[in-house]
Amino acid sequence: MFYPARFLTHLVSRLPDGGTDELRHEENVMISLRDDGTWALRYNDPENGGQTMLQGTEHHLSVSRSGHIVSRLLFRIGERCESVYRTPNGEFEMSTLATLYNAQVDDQRGTIELHYDLFFNGALTAHNELTATWERT
Repeated sequence: MFYPARFLTHLVSRLPDGGTDELRHEENVMISLRDDGTWALRYNDPENGGQTMLQGTEHHLSVSRSGHIVSRLLFRIGERCESVYRTPNGEFEMSTLATLYNAQVDDQRGTIELHYDLFFNGALTAHNELTATWERT
């Protein structure tokens, strides 16, 4: 099943130096909801010259970006997941450690709550809290 939706994200990053960053994003997307309970959404990312795709189940989430920056992040609670982050300036090692993941998705709406630590080249970069919601339009 596919349906159009309004997608909203709110990311709060707590930095090791005590600082905090916030990022909000809003987008029209198409949701793919499969019979096995998995779901996916994709949207154009003009700033990056590509697309961003989220795919999930009740146990994990992946976020893939294409364009000038290429990455694929995987989130599983309690598991440090490695990935590569490619930019025009080079390639970096990146990993995530999810501490909380909740996903409630149906044929009308979805809510994702994700808390995770982000590491670049082995060093803790941020403690992140992401909330993503969508509603069928």
